[in-house]
Amino acid sequence: MHNAFYNIYRFFRSRPLLGIGILLVYLVLIALAAWNIRFEEDVTALVPKGEEQIRLKKILQETDFSDKMILSVSAENNSVSPDSLAAFADSLTSRLETDFQPYIKSIKGKIPDEDITGIYDFIYENLPIFLNDSDYVKMETNLDKDSIAKAIGSGYRSLLSPTGFVTKNYFFKDPLNYTNLGLRKLRELQVGDNFGLYNNYLITSDRKHIILFLDPVFPSSETANNQVFIEKLDHTLEKIQANFPGVRADYFGGVLYSIANANQIKKDIGLTLGIALSVLFVLLILFYRKFYIPLILFLPSLLAGISAIAVLSIFRGSVSAISLGIGAILLGISLDYALHILTHFRNNNDVKDLFRDITRPIIMSSFTTAIAFLCLLFVNSDALTDLGIFASVSVLLSSVFSLVLIPLLYRPSEKILEKPTVIDRLSAIDYSRFRAALGMLMLLFLVSLFFFQKVEFNEDLAELNYSTEEIRNREKQVQQLAERDGKTIYLVSYAGSVDEALTYNNELYHQLQSLKQEQKITNFSSIGGVVLSTSVQNERIKHWSDFWTDPKKDTLQSLLLSESAKYGFKAQSFDRFYAELASDFEPIGLQEYKQAGTLYLSDFISEGNNFATVTSTVNLPEENSEDFIQLFQDDPNIYPIDRKAINQNFLGSLKDNFNLLIGFSVLAVFLILLAFYRNIEISILTLLPIAITWVCALGIMGIMGLHFNILNIIISTFIFGLGLDYSIFMTNACLKEYETGKFALPTYQTSILLSVITTLLGMGALIFARHPALRSVASISIIGVLLAMLISFVLQRFIFRKLLLNASEKGKPAFAFLRFYQTDSKAEKLYRKNAVLNNYRYKTVYSEAKKEYRNDREKYLRISQNLEGERSLAIINAGIGVLALFLKMKQADREITALEQDIAKLQVCRELPAKGTIQFTSDLEELSGKQAYILQGDFEPEESLKLLLRKNASKVIFLDSEFPNRWLLDLNFEISYRQNGILIFRKIS
Repeated sequence: MHNAFYNIYRFFRSRPLLGIGILLVYLVLIALAAWNIRFEEDVTALVPKGEEQIRLKKILQETDFSDKMILSVSAENNSVSPDSLAAFADSLTSRLETDFQPYIKSIKGKIPDEDITGIYDFIYENLPIFLNDSDYVKMETNLDKDSIAKAIGSGYRSLLSPTGFVTKNYFFKDPLNYTNLGLRKLRELQVGDNFGLYNNYLITSDRKHIILFLDPVFPSSETANNQVFIEKLDHTLEKIQANFPGVRADYFGGVLYSIANANQIKKDIGLTLGIALSVLFVLLILFYRKFYIPLILFLPSLLAGISAIAVLSIFRGSVSAISLGIGAILLGISLDYALHILTHFRNNNDVKDLFRDITRPIIMSSFTTAIAFLCLLFVNSDALTDLGIFASVSVLLSSVFSLVLIPLLYRPSEKILEKPTVIDRLSAIDYSRFRAALGMLMLLFLVSLFFFQKVEFNEDLAELNYSTEEIRNREKQVQQLAERDGKTIYLVSYAGSVDEALTYNNELYHQLQSLKQEQKITNFSSIGGVVLSTSVQNERIKHWSDFWTDPKKDTLQSLLLSESAKYGFKAQSFDRFYAELASDFEPIGLQEYKQAGTLYLSDFISEGNNFATVTSTVNLPEENSEDFIQLFQDDPNIYPIDRKAINQNFLGSLKDNFNLLIGFSVLAVFLILLAFYRNIEISILTLLPIAITWVCALGIMGIMGLHFNILNIIISTFIFGLGLDYSIFMTNACLKEYETGKFALPTYQTSILLSVITTLLGMGALIFARHPALRSVASISIIGVLLAMLISFVLQRFIFRKLLLNASEKGKPAFAFLRFYQTDSKAEKLYRKNAVLNNYRYKTVYSEAKKEYRNDREKYLRISQNLEGERSLAIINAGIGVLALFLKMKQADREITALEQDIAKLQVCRELPAKGTIQFTSDLEELSGKQAYILQGDFEPEESLKLLLRKNASKVIFLDSEFPNRWLLDLNFEISYRQNGILIFRKIS
C-alpha cells in the first residue's frame, strides 16, 4: 500500500502543473455537486425512528406549535385608566399592522365590532349546537312565570338605558338570553377566566393589563431576522411609551431565548476560538518552522469535507443542517492525519521511509474511525445517518488527501534541528517508566469502576439554553398576566379526518371539564365546546327538538305575551324568537365556523394528507403534570405533549440507541483491527486503551456530577475517534520498535501531543464560554482527550513494553494469549516451527516468515542434517533470518554469521528475540573464517563471493540459487547432495 502512495508522489513530484490542474478540476466538480445540496432544519430528524417516535413526529409536523409572543400593555399606577391602556393598544396595533408586516403574521387580542356582531349572530343562528346538558337544566328552570317576568323586566330597563339602541336587536331576538349560554363556550378558547372585553381588547379583571398575542413570521431558529424584529419592536415601544405616561409594554416569546442563545454562542466562539486558533497557528508555525503550515494542515480536511457534502448531495439530495454542523466539529479528527505526516516528515525527510512508516497507521486509523461513524446508521435516525455518512467519507478522504498532498506541499528542513522544541523534549520521554503516573491511572480506573454507571443522561434541553435574569423575569411576569404560569401541556386529538379528530376532542373536552372541577388542572383552552363533530351536532340538534315540544313552546309564548304586555310591548315583538324555536337546524361545517368571526380556529385545528389534529392547551401545577400525562398514556387517539416529555421521549430513545451504537462500534473496530493486524492479541491491546479511557472518563464524570446530553454524547464519538487514533499510533510505534529496534516513540508521541494541543485549544477552550451547551461540550472534550493521551502514553506503552519489548531484550518470544503447541512434542523438536515463528509474532513480516517456513522447512531440515559437523556457519542473503534462526535452534552451540544487504530486512534480523549469538551484518568481509557457507538466491558482485569461498569454505550450500558453481569443482570440491533446489558441495580432504 505504501508503494502505491510513493509512486503517486513520484508521479506528481515531477509533474507539478498537472497535479495543480487535476486538483483545481476536482475542486470545481465537487463544489458544483455540493452547491446543489438542500439543508433540512428539522430538529426531530435526530430522533430514531421507533413506532412511537414516528407517531409523535407526524403529530408535531401537522400541529401548529408556533412560537407565539405575548405582549402586555400595563398600568404602572392606579391613576391610569383603562381608556389610556386601550389608546396605547390602538397606537401599538396600528404600528404593528403597518410597519411589521415582514415580521408578524397576525395580532390576536383585539376583536373588531363586526366580529362581535358576527359571532353573536353565528351562535344565535346555530344555538342548539352550542348548548349542553347543563344549559338545558338552566333553561328548564327559567321557563316559569317569575323567571320570564324577571327577564322581560331586565330587558325593558336595558332598552331605556343609553345603550338601548345596541341591545334592542339582541333583546327582541332572544328575550330569555339563551344565546349567552352558547357565548360562554367561547371563553374556553383562551386559557384563563380572568379576562373580559374592553373597547374590543382582552383586559384583565382588575382592568390594569391588556393582553395581545403576536404570531411571528419567522420561527425562533431564524435568529438573524428575529434580531431585527426585536430591535425594531423595542424602538417602537419606546416611542409609544413616551406619549403615554404611566403605561408600559412588556413582551415575551421563545424568540428571546433563541436570540440570547445565538448571541452568546457567537460571543463565546468568537472570543475563545479566535484566541485558540491564533495561538494554534503561532504554535504550528514555530514548531514546524514554516509559515504556510496551517494552510496545508487544514487543506485535506477542507477538501474531504466538501467532498462528503458532494456525496450526500448526489446520493441523498438533502442533508440535516444539524448533522452537518456536528460533522464540521467532528472533522477536527482528520487533522490528526496531517499532523502525523508532518511530524514524521519533519523528523525524517526520506520520502520512501515516510510512506513506509505512516501509510499503514493512517489508513488503519481512518478506516476504523470511518467504520465507527458508519455505525450511526444503526441508530435509524435521519440526521445521524447523514452525520455517519458525512463523517466517515470525510475521515477516509482526509487520510487519502493527507497522504497525497502533504508530502508534495511540505518541504522539511534538510538540517537536523540543533535545538529541539519543548514539544520535542516532552515527546521524547517514555512516560510508561514513571511508576507514579502508572499507579495513578490504575487507581483512577479502579475508582471509576464504582462510578462509571452513575453518569446520567440529561433529557432536559432547557438546561442547555442560555438565558439572562432579565429574560426569565420578563417571562414570569408576562406569563402570570396571561394566566399561563405553572405547567403548560398540549393535548392533541388526532385521526384520519377533521371530523373524527373533533369527535375525540369533544370527549376530551368533557374530561377536562371534570378535571377542572376537581381542581386537578388550573385552566384549559379547547374548542371542544364550540367546534363539534357532525355526530355530536346532530345529537344536540335532536336534544333541542326533544326539549322544545309544542306544548312547551305554546306555554312559553303565552307567558311572554302576558308579561311583555305589562310593559307595552306589541304581540309581534318576539316573532323572531318564536321562529328560532321552530327552526329546523342543520349541522355546520368547519368552513362555516371559520367564517363566523375571530375564533382563531387555525390555532387549534390542523389538517394534512389523511391526517388531522385538534389541539387543547392545559395549565396546571408543575407537581400534577406527571400524573396528568399518565391519564392519556394508553389513549390511542389523544397524545399529551409537553416539552420535557418530548425531550424524554425523543432523547431517551436516542440514549438507548447510542448504547447500542457503542456495542456496534467496538465490534466493528475490533474486526477492522483484526483484519489489519491479523493478530487477536494486538487487536485487543489496541482496543483495550479505548475501553479503559471510556470507563475512566465516565468515572470522572460520575465523580464530578457531569451529565451526558444531546450534544456531548454525540461529541463523545469524536473523542472515541481521537482515542482510537492515539491507540493505533502508539501500537504502531511499539511494533516498529519491536520489529526494528528503532526508538520511534518520540515521533509518534509528538503527533499525538500536537493533536491534543489542537483539540484543547479548539474545543477545550470553550470551557471558558458562558453558554452551558458549549461548556458541556468542552468538559467532555477535555476529559476525554487528556485521558486518551495519558492512557496511550503511560498504560498502553507500559503493556507493550512488558509483553513485547522487554521479552525481546531478554531473548524471549513475545507474549501470546493462547499457546497451541507443546515445546517437547516430536514435531516441534524436529521442525522447531513455533520456536522460530514466535520471533516474528506481531511483526509486519510475520506472514512472510510463516510462508517462507511453510514452503522451505523440509529444505531447512535437510540442510541442518548436512551441517551437523560444522560449528561455524555463514549465511548469504539471510532475508528476514528464518533459516538462521532454524539452524541456531537445531544446534545451539553453532556460530552463525548472516549477511543481508537490504537495510529493512537487516533491521528485522537484528531485533529477533532469540537470535542469541547470531551475528547479522551487511559487510561480506565479516563472513571470512567460516567452515560452511549457505547462499540463498544470487549475489552481486560475483568475484567478491568467489574469493571468499575460495579462501574459507569447506562446505558450500546453494539454496534456490542460480549462482555459478561449476568453478568449485576445480577447487577440489565435490557434489555431495543435489535435490529439491538444494545443491551441496563438500571439499575433498
